[in-house]
Amino acid sequence: MQKNINLLSTLFGILCIYLLSYAFARVFIFHAVERYAGAEGKGYPRQDYIAKKDRPAGEGWQYQLFLPAIKAEEGIVNYFHNL
Repeated sequence: MQKNINLLSTLFGILCIYLLSYAFARVFIFHAVERYAGAEGKGYPRQDYIAKKDRPAGEGWQYQLFLPAIKAEEGIVNYFHNL
């Protein structure tokens, strides 16, 4: 029982550190890019994606490290923008 509690608290600590690191990287390394798939007012809805500043999406080790958090954030943002 104690091992399970220690394991859960360790995993929770790692998750918190990961999310705090992503928040820091999101402010200083990444930025959101808006993309519209057609003429304004026509076509597909807006799509946002996150990329390293001055680089295309998917480039750099930081992007690969935080890919799960980036995809979760993009999914949440796209859901609310396309309601």
